[in-house]
Amino acid sequence: MNFVQDGKNVPLVKYSVWFLLAVAVLPLFLTFPLDVIDIDSSQYAEIGREMTDSGNWFFIRDNGRRYLDKPILTFWKISSSFTLFGQNNYAFRLPAILMTLISLWGVFTITKLYSGNVKRAWISVFLYALSPGLYAMVVDPKIDVYVTPYIILVFAFYYLGTKKNPAYYYAMYLAMGLGFITKGPIAVVIPGIGIGGDILFRRDWKRLLGMKLFPGGILALLPPFLWSIPLYLEFNTYGPYFFLWVQSFGRFYIKMYDQKFNPLFFYSNFSWAFGIFILPFLAWIGSNFYGFVKENGKGLFSNIRKNEWREKDFVPAFWLFLFLFLISFSKYQLPQYIYWCLPAGAVIGSGFLLKLIESPEGSLSFIGKILVYLTSLGFVFAGILFPILVLDVPASYYVWVVVYLGIAAIVLLYFKTDAVLGTLVVSVSFFFTLVSLYAYPLLVSYQPSKEVGEIIQEAEPGKEKFLMFGVPASKRSYAFYAKRLTRTLFDPEVLFEALQKDGERMILISEKYLPHFDEFTANRVDLDIFAEYESYKVATPEFGFFLKSKRDSLTSKVYLGKIRFKPGKEVAASNSK
Repeated sequence: MNFVQDGKNVPLVKYSVWFLLAVAVLPLFLTFPLDVIDIDSSQYAEIGREMTDSGNWFFIRDNGRRYLDKPILTFWKISSSFTLFGQNNYAFRLPAILMTLISLWGVFTITKLYSGNVKRAWISVFLYALSPGLYAMVVDPKIDVYVTPYIILVFAFYYLGTKKNPAYYYAMYLAMGLGFITKGPIAVVIPGIGIGGDILFRRDWKRLLGMKLFPGGILALLPPFLWSIPLYLEFNTYGPYFFLWVQSFGRFYIKMYDQKFNPLFFYSNFSWAFGIFILPFLAWIGSNFYGFVKENGKGLFSNIRKNEWREKDFVPAFWLFLFLFLISFSKYQLPQYIYWCLPAGAVIGSGFLLKLIESPEGSLSFIGKILVYLTSLGFVFAGILFPILVLDVPASYYVWVVVYLGIAAIVLLYFKTDAVLGTLVVSVSFFFTLVSLYAYPLLVSYQPSKEVGEIIQEAEPGKEKFLMFGVPASKRSYAFYAKRLTRTLFDPEVLFEALQKDGERMILISEKYLPHFDEFTANRVDLDIFAEYESYKVATPEFGFFLKSKRDSLTSKVYLGKIRFKPGKEVAASNSK
C-alpha cells in the first residue's frame, strides 16, 4: 500500500506509507523527555509515584490524601512504568505514547472495515495522528489520552465482530470495561451513541441480537464492579456512587458542575482540535448537507419510517455529530471532552481527502484542495514565526528546518507522493516538531519544579514533606520532582512544629506572598533566600505568553530559601501552641 503516483521506477516505494507514518508520529515521540506539567499531568505522576513507593496498588493517594476523582487503571499503567523504568519523564509518558499507537491501529481498522478501502484507512491515521487535539493529549497526558484509545478499540472490535468474526465482540466488551475503570461510564456511553444509535436508527435488531450481549455484557461490567469494592471500603456507598454516576452523568445537572452555558463551546473546540482538516471538512459538510436536503428534505421522515437506509452505516456519523450535539448540553464544559469524538472526525474526513487525491474534478474538490494548501501554509507559517515572535531560537532550529526540507523532497519528489497529502503531512508535522522542541520546553521552563525538586532531594534527604507558602497545592510537579509530599502552609503552627523538630528547613515562596511571610510567622522566623526562578501559570497559558515581547509582563517569581527560628523565638513559638 502506498500513495506514490508512479512507483514503478522508485526503489523502496513499498515503504513510502511507513515513511509518512514516521513523519506523522515524530512530534509525538519528541515529547518523551519533556517535563511533567501542572496541573492534571503532574497530579497523575505524583499519584503514580506514591503508589509505587507505598506498594499500595488498590487505594489511591494524592499528596498523601485519599483520591476519588478518577478510577484506577491509568494509575496502574503509570506506576507499572515507574516500577520498570524509574520515576522520570520518559517512564511517565511511555504509557500514553503506547496507548496512542494502539489508537492509531484502531482508527486504521475502523476506517478499513467501514469503507473497505485501505488507502482511506491510512489517510484517517494521518489525519488523527497529526490532529492538534491528539498532540494536545500526548504532550500534556491527562486522562483523555488513556480513555480515548479504549473508546476507539470498542468501535474497532465492533467492526471486526461485524465483518470478520463475532468472537471479536468479546474484546469489544472488555475494552468497554477497561475504559470504564479509566474514565467512567463515558467509555460505554459513547459507543452506545455511535453503535446503539446506528442500530436503533436502522432498526437492525438482528445485529443487536448477534452482538453477544450475554455473556459479553459481563466482561464490560466486571472491571467497574471489581473497582467498586475498594471504593466502597474507603468511601462507603459514596465511592461507587461517585464513580458510577456523579463523575460522569452528574456533569449534566449537579450544581457543583454548573458553569456558564455556551451551546457552541464544544463545536468551537472540535474545530481547533481537528485543525489539520477542519476547513475542508466544513466545506464537505456544507456541500453534502445542502445536497441531502435538496434530494431528501421533503421525504426525510417518510424515508426514516420506511427504513430506506437500512443498508447504510451511520456509526461514525452518530459517534461524531450526535455526540457533539448531546455533549453540548453538559453544564461542565471542558475542551478535552471533544477528544472522545476526534477519531470519528478522522474516519469521516478521510473520505473527502481521498476524493481530493483520486477524483480532483469538480468545484468542491477544487475548493477542498485550496483549503488543504491554505491549512498547510498556515502551519508552516506558524513554525517560521517562532524565531520572530516566540523566542530566540538556537542553531538547532535551522537544522530542523533543513531536515524538513529534506523530508519534503523525499515525500514529494523522490516518492512522488500525492501533493495534497504529502504537503499536509509534512507541514503539520513540521509545526508540531517545533512545538515539541521549542515551544513546550519554553513553557515548562517557567515551571521550575524539576530544578527545585533536585535541590530539595539533595538538601533535605529523608524528609517526608516539602514546605511551600503561597504556592498552590494543586502544583503537584513540586511533589513529583522532589519525591515527597508537599504542604502549602495556611497555619503557622505547622511551620513552627517542623522547625522545632529539624531546626532548619527549605521553603518555596511565591512572589505575591513573600511580603506577607513575616506577618504569617509573627516575625519569629529568619528567611534566607538563595535562589529565585521565573514562574508562570503553565496549565492555562495566555496567547501573550508565547510572544517574547509580552512574556516578561505576564510572569512572576518563586523563591527558594532556608528558614530557621530567630534567636530567642523558639520558646515563644512553643508557648503559642
